[in-house]
Amino acid sequence: MQISGRMVGAVLAAGVVVSLAACAPATPTPAPAEPTHVPSAQPSASEPAASAPAPTPAATTPAAQPIAGGWSFVSKKACPDSEFECITLSVPRDHYVAGGPTWDVTFAIRRATKDRVGTYVVITGGPGSSGIAAADNYTSYYPTSIPEHFDIVFIDQRGVGQSHPIFCPAATAVYYGTDVPSTEPARTEQSGAAAKTYVGDCLTEAKADPADLPFYGTRQAVEDLEAIREYLKVDQLHLYGESYGTQYGQTYAAAHPDRIATLYLDGPVDLTVDGASYLGEAARTFNDTLIATLNDCSADTACKADLEGRDPLAQYDKLVARADAGGLTLDFPMGDGTTQPRTLTAGDIENAATNYLYSPGDRELLLRALTAAYDGDLVPLARLTYAAIAVDPDTQKVVPDPTYSDAMYYAVECQDYVYNADAGSELDRLAAFMAVGRSNGAAASRFGDVYYADMPCLYWPNHPVADPRPAPIVNAPYPTVVMVATTDPITPVANAIRIANRLSNVNVIIQTGGPHVIFGWGLSCPDDNVAAYMVKGTSLGGPILTCPGSVSDDYVATAADTEAAYKDAAAFMGSFTDQVENSNDYLDMLDADPIKMGCDFGGVLEYKPTDAGTDLKLTACAFTPGMAVSGTGSIDDASGVTKLDITLPGGSLRYARDGDGKTALAGTFRSAPAAGG
Repeated sequence: MQISGRMVGAVLAAGVVVSLAACAPATPTPAPAEPTHVPSAQPSASEPAASAPAPTPAATTPAAQPIAGGWSFVSKKACPDSEFECITLSVPRDHYVAGGPTWDVTFAIRRATKDRVGTYVVITGGPGSSGIAAADNYTSYYPTSIPEHFDIVFIDQRGVGQSHPIFCPAATAVYYGTDVPSTEPARTEQSGAAAKTYVGDCLTEAKADPADLPFYGTRQAVEDLEAIREYLKVDQLHLYGESYGTQYGQTYAAAHPDRIATLYLDGPVDLTVDGASYLGEAARTFNDTLIATLNDCSADTACKADLEGRDPLAQYDKLVARADAGGLTLDFPMGDGTTQPRTLTAGDIENAATNYLYSPGDRELLLRALTAAYDGDLVPLARLTYAAIAVDPDTQKVVPDPTYSDAMYYAVECQDYVYNADAGSELDRLAAFMAVGRSNGAAASRFGDVYYADMPCLYWPNHPVADPRPAPIVNAPYPTVVMVATTDPITPVANAIRIANRLSNVNVIIQTGGPHVIFGWGLSCPDDNVAAYMVKGTSLGGPILTCPGSVSDDYVATAADTEAAYKDAAAFMGSFTDQVENSNDYLDMLDADPIKMGCDFGGVLEYKPTDAGTDLKLTACAFTPGMAVSGTGSIDDASGVTKLDITLPGGSLRYARDGDGKTALAGTFRSAPAAGG
């Protein structure tokens, strides 16, 4: 489950019961041959139920077992623009009934380049993300020993990418942009009506057959992985799941415990917690993460200066209250140099905050947008709100992302969790769902709408009435590594603690601060420790390994309010370069298309991707009133050097700054030779 605690002392005080799992690497084996037939090995039975300390235990897993085999090979080819090979299998739509329709499911594999230790399978988050789309990027961040010694597999889970996909980006943008305060009891029916409309519009846009909907759930999807394992002729998998992927990983491990070499759960979901309890806990943790982020601003010199003595939490609440009272209006700068009137609602601000609290880098962008808004510049915050619902900030039309599907998110979520199935009519179910949100404290949180993320499941066709999730895993025959950050907002650290408490052969890695999902960010801890554990069987150093982290990245100051605030040319060019390098439009660039962005106080900034980095074109671009800049520049990815050759009122300047902050400056500023270089 994913929406696509802070101090480690408090975490340790929760009483994690763990033991050191020293896992020796498997004997290297040659890469498996390519099978062309359907295997007939009988999958193992689900692990028996066991008691576990959890707030709401899951119901017993349905007794039916998947039908052995049933898949067939379809195709094998190079994945486009990738080092991976894409393989498609035809699998049963329903793995629990013989015969019936089949779906094509595609996975990607990159073979080990040295002695092979095993097969490492990555299940990405969501649900709704394309694993294949992430494969090369994720692998580039892994320590080199992992691709050297492991075959690496990424999957397009059924419902997304190349595997029987369903998409509804237009309906989703409308729904996420609807300002219906779900937390207000007086507007319960209006909130429910919006969710019901969305379900109909989404399924219509996706051209989804209602008869297919019961088969997108995780219980079916994990049997696709079992088909992949059989195809690869691999006895056991090193299975890594991130966020929702931990939901998938635990479900597969419960069904096929003998097929797991090691289970890695990163940003884990505790499957013993029902959906309403899980989302209520997440809503409260988003609030905690916001407070931690704002406190981090107060402790950062540059951010504190931008606050100008104001309390960041009080300012945030005032901003939301103003938006809730009638909206925040602004003239939004367009990519063609014109402006359009826009309004930000309280829901817009919550959407932006929710989406930009997942990682230290995103939190820094949120802080910059908020401090600018406190000074009256709403443009950066508006840009975050548009990014949060995946719409173009100029046209306000949806920007389809073929690598993620909200339709698939609900197709999985609404099969994996049961919401008030026994409450009676639709209105009764809605009332019961809302009442739980009030009783568990989610409604009173600043992020009450996080709780209501799964409201469409109340109206999703063919939703289950019995909980399909597996019983909790205990006494597993394989080692488990549980990873979590103390400022993970959507899979709160308590999930990891509960899971670890049920296991005996477990290691826990906790990052202080940190993002949602901690492995694969290029940080030596946990990355190098996990790689050594995987490849060499090196101990993780104890049942609990604590890794250092931060709540948010180092803050980059916003532009000055007035021209007079810049003491010299160097101060101005340093600030202007900061704005160019730190717009979320630039940092979130996903493809090779140029981006034209309206500057906060007039003019246009164009980013054009190149093989070396990004070329810049500025046309009367002003981040400070009265300081319109025109000219060209570049950002070199390899060297970290940003160059600008520009004109502005009273001068022209050549400026360069490298990744270490060393600068070079020449030209005129305020009609005099430039100073401060």
